[in-house]
Amino acid sequence: MPLPDPVTLMVRNIGALVTCDPAHGDAPGVIRDAVLMCAGEVIVYAGRGDAAPRPTGDNDIVDIDARGAAVIPGFVDAHTHIAWLGDRGEEYALRSSGLTYEQIAQRGGGIRSTVRDTARGSAAAIRDAASTRARLMIAHGTTTVEVKSGYGLDHDAEMRQLDAVADLGADHGMPLAIATYLPLHAAPDGDRADFIAEVCAHGVGDAAALASFCDVFCDEGAYTVDECRAVLLAARAAGMSLKVHADQRTHTGGAQLAAELHAASADHLEFADEADCRALAAAGVTGVILPGAALILGGPPPPGRRLRDAGATVAIATDCNPGTSYTESMPLMMSLAVATAGLGPSEALVAATSGGAAALQLDDRGILRRGLRADAAILSTPHWIDVAYHLGANPVATVIRGGQVVVGAGLAG
Repeated sequence: MPLPDPVTLMVRNIGALVTCDPAHGDAPGVIRDAVLMCAGEVIVYAGRGDAAPRPTGDNDIVDIDARGAAVIPGFVDAHTHIAWLGDRGEEYALRSSGLTYEQIAQRGGGIRSTVRDTARGSAAAIRDAASTRARLMIAHGTTTVEVKSGYGLDHDAEMRQLDAVADLGADHGMPLAIATYLPLHAAPDGDRADFIAEVCAHGVGDAAALASFCDVFCDEGAYTVDECRAVLLAARAAGMSLKVHADQRTHTGGAQLAAELHAASADHLEFADEADCRALAAAGVTGVILPGAALILGGPPPPGRRLRDAGATVAIATDCNPGTSYTESMPLMMSLAVATAGLGPSEALVAATSGGAAALQLDDRGILRRGLRADAAILSTPHWIDVAYHLGANPVATVIRGGQVVVGAGLAG
């Protein structure tokens, strides 16, 4: 098989190439004794070493000997809030003493606390804080990350958050950042109807130039189904795809709203019922489970198995935020998904890679296949299952983003 372009990077002696490609049989689609070849940002070969074509051309090739280690797709973290300022460590202690999320919010904590700190920060300060978290994410194998606004509330502050997210994408040493506008997150200080009307009239239009998605927090203590629908319809008219924080704290109809509007994803879903899961599956909405937040808040476990059984695509994400899931580690989220959400290790790996890509409507990543983006992680172990099995560890030795080594020097050939 001739290669379409000159090879610029090759990973050989791969013990297990974990493709997450259904074309290679049961999940997670493992090819033994494999080779991965890239030309620029694109994979040109992913298969057995004894069938690999010989690279041609005079160009220099980055040649990495995996020495029997496993290689997996880069993680796609499809739900994060890493663009924040301030600290909420005290709330963690308060919850351990018995206070609920709602009680802390009534005291002025919760999302509103982060809004106060973030809204007065500059785009540069927000970017720097987000960059620190993003670098930890890529060190754990995340090559694409969704980043939400939602800690500005005020229009200009929301735009500063989105500007900060745009700046993240300029650094190749961090995950590729996908921006989401989250105007309905914390409750406004003034009249709710006026606030929502302003978001619909002006917010979504300005955000559409900076963000791919619009998200809303549809839950008790946040925003109603009708309020969320109005903003999502305005966002769709402005050209954005849709997401919904749905049924996290109570069963409020957020999942059904996501299904009604054919959103890209419905996220959290701890209180979603069987009918909700079936509706999401029928509408082609990815269910994003966030096991870190579910664990910290002490609610029902994430509905990973229920979503799978209903036929929905499942994604796993960190929900990295200062209040309920302060983690940058997708391997840890995989471990928690296996332990609490009813997913097997192979299902969890697919959910953390191609599932995350589906939640972001990205069909060019999350799978190691010829023609897709060359985003991959070389593990420090020959056993891909260690990603979830080795609880709390970082099994990633080398990260390749867009065909370039961005974490670890790799192992010289």
